Amino acid sequence: MKKNYLKAFLTTVLFVAGFTISALQTQAQVTIAKWTFEGDVSTPSTGSGTAALIGGTTATFATGVAGSPDRAWNSSAYPEQGAGSATAGVEFLVSTAGYNTIAVSWDGRHSNTSANRIRLQYTLNGTDWINFTASAANAQNTVDGADKGFDNGRYIADAGDTWYQRTADLSGIAGAADNASFGVRIVSEFASATEYAPSDATKTYSPNGTLRYDNVTVAGLAGSTPLISASSGTLSGFTYVTGNGPSASQTLTLSGFNLTPATGTITLDPNEDFEISVDGNNYMGYYQFPYENGAFSNYAVYVRMKSGLAEGNYTGSLDISGGGATALTVNLLGSVTSATPPQFSSIILPMYIQGAVPNTSRVPFAFHASISNLIPSATYRYYNKIVLGSDAPDYNGAGNCIFVNPANGTFTRTSSTSLGTAGQYGEFTTAASGNYAGWFITEPTGNATRFKPGAELFARIMLNDGAGGTTEVTRLTSAESVRVLGFYTNTADSTGTAIRGISNYMPKNFVFIYDNTQGTGRPLYGTQIEGSDIDFAGTASYAAFYNENVAGTSGAWGGIVPNNNANGVKRVEERSMTTGEILSSNTSANGIWGTVDTKNPSGGTETVLILNSTLGIDAPVSEIGKIFTTGKTLHVELKREISGSLQIISMNGKVLADYPVSGDRLDINTELTSGIYLVRILSDKIQVSSKVAIR
Repeated sequence: MKKNYLKAFLTTVLFVAGFTISALQTQAQVTIAKWTFEGDVSTPSTGSGTAALIGGTTATFATGVAGSPDRAWNSSAYPEQGAGSATAGVEFLVSTAGYNTIAVSWDGRHSNTSANRIRLQYTLNGTDWINFTASAANAQNTVDGADKGFDNGRYIADAGDTWYQRTADLSGIAGAADNASFGVRIVSEFASATEYAPSDATKTYSPNGTLRYDNVTVAGLAGSTPLISASSGTLSGFTYVTGNGPSASQTLTLSGFNLTPATGTITLDPNEDFEISVDGNNYMGYYQFPYENGAFSNYAVYVRMKSGLAEGNYTGSLDISGGGATALTVNLLGSVTSATPPQFSSIILPMYIQGAVPNTSRVPFAFHASISNLIPSATYRYYNKIVLGSDAPDYNGAGNCIFVNPANGTFTRTSSTSLGTAGQYGEFTTAASGNYAGWFITEPTGNATRFKPGAELFARIMLNDGAGGTTEVTRLTSAESVRVLGFYTNTADSTGTAIRGISNYMPKNFVFIYDNTQGTGRPLYGTQIEGSDIDFAGTASYAAFYNENVAGTSGAWGGIVPNNNANGVKRVEERSMTTGEILSSNTSANGIWGTVDTKNPSGGTETVLILNSTLGIDAPVSEIGKIFTTGKTLHVELKREISGSLQIISMNGKVLADYPVSGDRLDINTELTSGIYLVRILSDKIQVSSKVAIR
């Protein structure tokens, strides 16, 4: 069990301030909001509030202070040496309405190269931030009970890879109490006038150093106004398979303060789809319990979804009222599913993904998956990550997400994932059959265990209950693995070369590339066609060739292919963002695209393979007929009738003209200037190209 450092601290603060221990007992401490990050989510485990990253920091989830299975929020990507003091870190916004004597506590872990000075800031209006001056009189900064002290109002770290227990008494801050716009930030600061210092004095400061947070708690005392508080404002994830209800119960803890009259009753009233119990055994649809002396505390209520419900989503509430307090509503979210659990009905998973430790040469990786046995016509929240075969079934994985929304054609990148925080999850709506098919994109990060060249990884998708829930109910994992390749020039099963494409493909569609012309088996790689509107360059983590030649360039795409690949790349396939269907393809029978030989490359990121499908690939036109010119007139004589189009393309890839083809013959007066041009014929039956000379 985690220690309650805040409770001990509040006891000390109130005693110093002139309160007695009996006064503390009558003015009960209340946890207004608390983040434990269990389940790898950044939503509060108790109360309500929002957590955010500021100043360009990114975060993943890692082991918490008390060891497994506890979790923590692990922030990184802090400013470079000499820049951005007191601008980067984490932020927690919490309403303190109805509470006074506000205090904050958290467990913080410094890595060896992280900043050794931490500042707490607070806001009274949600916009302007004020430095809190921490000292022995109003704060604690300890490691296993040993005091580590303060420096000019900052918390000191004197060792790396160490957990610190930190608190702050904000009872003396005018405006912190009873404030709906209250919040705190924890940011890194310079140790000297111009530079950060590392937590481990034998190391060098690095922006990649990490600051880890656990048990972030905002607490206070109830004021004089009658108040009822609950341990959570929402209970979600109630679920069972049709005919197997009721759901498992969840526990809600209630407290009341300053109630009037001094003796009275509290009413618990769930809606018709849910029921409650106060002993965990006997459930009912309505209940009243008594209180005395104007208060009650830690009253446990068990909530569950009723049996006998039909398949579908259920949104309900538990209304809590009495004692002159404002009525409190706890939202209840659940679902009843079919007898067959959700599963992948199909998945097209490329064989390779990029990786490095640390990773500043990232390229996006995409796969297409169909999921069945979901709730019909339901909206699910999801995120996708990457796991090792040895990872636990309930581990949520590593990597950043780029969410694809086919309905409005948008792509959204996030470095943090949470089913309870907008922008940190994607959404999709199932068909009436309960199925969904769509695209999923993973951005490889610098996770040293998983995105290490040579590692075998698996794709994992986390889903909520399809009913607005904020917790992971389903985790789907691919049966096939993906091998991590690093950008290197030598030949090994863990090395790869950068590849990019120039195309006339529709922006925001997707590309699969294959080592055969038929598109059979698994693709070598998959990614989106640019036009996504994502600021890849702004992340400072993507490969230079991607930032310079792919990101923001309509029709461009980029990725990695293995250096050990005797077949080369023989097929580039454009697929629809909305349906996943093949829209067009370009092939090369020998893996040579123009002058670019894709077989067994050794370019790393120095010599990028460039596939220009706007120029087409030379093919034996004699198999389908003849394409030739007389002067400025272009002649096409085919051996069979087709219906399609003919394009005339300059040698730099620009489409100069596009003509319909219907039949087996075509004569075109081009009026083009003298030179060499590429003619490409496209139809559902053939796709060929040939160079011609205009004189």
